[in-house]
Amino acid sequence: MGSGRKAHDRKADRVRASCSRRSVVAAILSTAVLPAGVAALAKPSERKDPSGSGKAQPRPRDNTYEVLEVGPGKRFASLTLAGCFMNSEARWNNSYRGADQISRMGFRVIISPGPPGYYMNDSGSHSRRWKSLVGWPPYEGNLLGPVIIEGEPGKPPPLLCTDGCGDGVLYYQTGLFATGDFDATFRRLRFQGFRRQDGYGNYAAIRLGQSFFNRPLSNRIVIENCELSGCDDGILGGGAGQKILLRRCHFHHNGNGAGRCHNVYVGEVDELVVDDVLSTDCTIGHLLKTRAAATTIRNSRLLGAAGTESACLDVPNAGVLTIDGLVCEKSPDSDASWIIHYSGESQDFHNPSAVKVRNLTLVAPAALRRHRSWGMAGFVNQSGAGPAASGKGAHFIPVQAEAVQVFGLSASKCGLPCRILDRRPPIDRRSPLEWHA
Repeated sequence: MGSGRKAHDRKADRVRASCSRRSVVAAILSTAVLPAGVAALAKPSERKDPSGSGKAQPRPRDNTYEVLEVGPGKRFASLTLAGCFMNSEARWNNSYRGADQISRMGFRVIISPGPPGYYMNDSGSHSRRWKSLVGWPPYEGNLLGPVIIEGEPGKPPPLLCTDGCGDGVLYYQTGLFATGDFDATFRRLRFQGFRRQDGYGNYAAIRLGQSFFNRPLSNRIVIENCELSGCDDGILGGGAGQKILLRRCHFHHNGNGAGRCHNVYVGEVDELVVDDVLSTDCTIGHLLKTRAAATTIRNSRLLGAAGTESACLDVPNAGVLTIDGLVCEKSPDSDASWIIHYSGESQDFHNPSAVKVRNLTLVAPAALRRHRSWGMAGFVNQSGAGPAASGKGAHFIPVQAEAVQVFGLSASKCGLPCRILDRRPPIDRRSPLEWHA
């Protein structure tokens, strides 16, 4: 009985200490020592009782999105402070509220532009931007519930960046944002500089596909009208059960020279749709790498632009690949011999798999300067090379192709039925971003 009483007293002491700590944090947040807007974390807003009783009412049990305005003169002075509010005890509470309740706590974060460098290193509670820990529980870029994160409509897109690298900025993170179990939309944003200094990667602007509730994923991620540059990977990850849409985005100057990082690297999601995307100039990495069970590419351009990219398109796990409107351009300093590579790694082989190609243009240089002994190839289909080359269950997948045109390759090297062009075709290099128009 005595030992039980002592254990009870120790537990009570821990509870009192926790409450004391939270009280101290709340008191600190209400001061002017930390950046403006932190005080909002200590006293989150509540819905008033419409009956006039003055009692706080629970938030509505639907998926309405609470609007959080971020920027100079807004409710939250920084992106970190808005993240801390979403992660506060009154809201997501660092996932302790559980998936069911958090699923009804959606946020629409509207980020206004600021002066140059305003959002630099603005990545989370532990960033070197802050002199001490910001918010409780700490925020580390994890998006635990449904979110829409967007630049303020009608204004220039905000630049979310680092001071040259992500080390010490992302701290516990590997991306500015990490999507979780619920839908997430990013639009009208610029991301820059989320990379490791040592060159080993893999930091990214947006990390995809991480369940914070140890359950299968079934969410949709939309990235539209965004520019992602200067990162190890522009976006990275994704898992089974997810659907990813990239629309009107510009990826450029990502990769780190090690060959493991890419402009776009999507994992084994259920579906990836790439619509009106420009991916260009990746440092020894693929312009687009997808392990999705189904990949659809429409009206897009994968252009080496005289860089050192590897493949324009790499689809290593096979799967259902549909191309309808794609221009691929290989650079003379490319680090791979093929323009498009299908089923070339001895990992999982998706079943079903199929390839349908329409309106495809392949442009090759006269020679590869960095690898002079390599021959160049257009569409390389390794699905029939056997399990050792293409993964367990691999088998030959025929390609349905029409309206394919090629410059710089012979018909035999193209790998698809094609029309050979006598002249290099004009290539549209303009950004698809609406705010560049």
